[in-house]
Amino acid sequence: MRTRAIACAITLTTVGILAPAAQTASTSKKKKKTITCEMRLVTQSFPTASAPGEDYGKIRCTAPFGSGLQYDTFTLTPKNATTGTAELKFKAYFNTGTVSGVWNADYVFESQTKGTFVQKVKWTKGTGAFKRVRGTGTGTGQQDGMRGTIKQRVTVTGL
Repeated sequence: MRTRAIACAITLTTVGILAPAAQTASTSKKKKKTITCEMRLVTQSFPTASAPGEDYGKIRCTAPFGSGLQYDTFTLTPKNATTGTAELKFKAYFNTGTVSGVWNADYVFESQTKGTFVQKVKWTKGTGAFKRVRGTGTGTGQQDGMRGTIKQRVTVTGL
């Protein structure tokens, strides 16, 4: 009986020590941080009936992400000659990992080559240092010919 009591005491003591550590790890994974990112698209191809469009560019985000490269594919669904919706599936490559997800946007073109995109951003997957990162946010993009600038604000978890 005494052996059983000692074993129970050791088990309870161990659980008491490990429980705060588990709570801290769980809490840190759920902690939210708002970051900003800016993309400068350096080349783009528009979608066709048989293939999505593609963007390539440079990305710069606040810590811990830093600078990197971004690639995305996108489709446009026109509502009329100047407005519509877009879906972009992206992947951003940073020194210590990647982040990927989807942007859904409403767009308005003021001319054949100049447009504005208002985005809802969702980060769905990561690798490396960002394998647990998930996020949601908003963004705006300005298109001028084959180049553009996108600014986003994303609330992320999993850092």
